Amino acid sequence: MQEVYVNGSEFDSAQEILEYLRDEIGLDAENINTLYDALTAVSDDTKITMDMSGVTDDELLDAMERMSEIMGDAADDSDYLEITCIE
Repeated sequence: MQEVYVNGSEFDSAQEILEYLRDEIGLDAENINTLYDALTAVSDDTKITMDMSGVTDDELLDAMERMSEIMGDAADDSDYLEITCIE
């Protein structure tokens, strides 16, 4: 199983998070709008933990919350994806 931990306090933008996910698990999402399709294309068991607990930037927090919603929807439609969110 691939596991990746996204500590939101280490990022400045949603784009940086997407780039991190690309580097860590090969996720091919150019932006938040393509995140669902990229996640539902994952074919290896994958667990993503989104930690928003230390995020102080409102814009980043909003983006991470949106990403978490999309990730949850994708996990519901995928046999390979597990999402955990820490708020």
